[in-house]
Amino acid sequence: MNPAGARRPRAGDLLRTLLALAAILPGLAAGIGVLVRTGNRRRAINRALDLWGRQGLAAAGVKLAVEGAEHLDQPRPAVFILNHQSGIDPILVCALLRRDIVPLAKQEIRRNPILGPAFAFAGVVFVDRGDRARAAKALAPVVERLRQGWSVAMAPESTRSPSAEPGRFHLGAFRLAVAAGVPIVPIVIHDAGLVLPRRGLVMRAGTVHVVVHPPIATRGWDPDDLTHHAEEMRELYRRTLAG
Repeated sequence: MNPAGARRPRAGDLLRTLLALAAILPGLAAGIGVLVRTGNRRRAINRALDLWGRQGLAAAGVKLAVEGAEHLDQPRPAVFILNHQSGIDPILVCALLRRDIVPLAKQEIRRNPILGPAFAFAGVVFVDRGDRARAAKALAPVVERLRQGWSVAMAPESTRSPSAEPGRFHLGAFRLAVAAGVPIVPIVIHDAGLVLPRRGLVMRAGTVHVVVHPPIATRGWDPDDLTHHAEEMRELYRRTLAG
C-alpha cells in the first residue's frame, strides 16, 4: 500500500510512539541482567531483542499478520531480507525473528543517544554506506557469525523506499549468503509505511501484514551472477506487494 495513504496522527499516537521507543530500555536492562547472571552474551542479546520486539509493538498499538510464519524458524542460519518502508522496521525485525540474529544498520544510527548504545549491545553491525571499502570490511565478520549459527537481517535496498515499490536491490545480502553457504529468506512487509511514513516521527496504531516466502538456497550460485539473482528477488517483492 502507498505510504501516502497514512492517516493524520492523533493525540494518542504520540504517546504510543514514545512508549514504543522507550520499550528498548527494559529490553536492554533485561539483556544486561541475563549477561550479568549467566555471562552468556548470546542469551543476553536474544532476551533484549525479543523483549523489545514484543513490547515495542504492543506499546505502538501495532499488530502483525504473518503469512508463512513457519519459514522464520527453519532453516537457520539464514540471511533474512526485507523491504525497507519505515522507521518501525527494526522493531518488526525483532518481533519476527526474536533470536540469534545479527541486524545490520546504517552508521548514522550509532550517534542516536538511545538506539545507538542499545543497538551496539545487541550486536548490530553498523555499515558506512558512503564508504564501500569500509562497508565490505565491516561485513567480513558477519560471514563468520553466519557460520557460527547466527542469522542476518538486512534490507537490500539499503535505504527506505519512497513508496510500496521496492527500490534497487544491492548485492551485499546475496554476497553474504553465498560466502556463508546459507539460504536467503525473503520477508515482504506491507503497510509499515502507513504505521510510520517516510520522514514521519509519529507512529499510528494498525496492522502490518507480512509475507514470508520459503527459503531460497544459494549453494551453487555463481558470485558473478548475483545481479541477476537480485533482480529476480526484487521482482518477487514487486509481485507480492502488488498481490
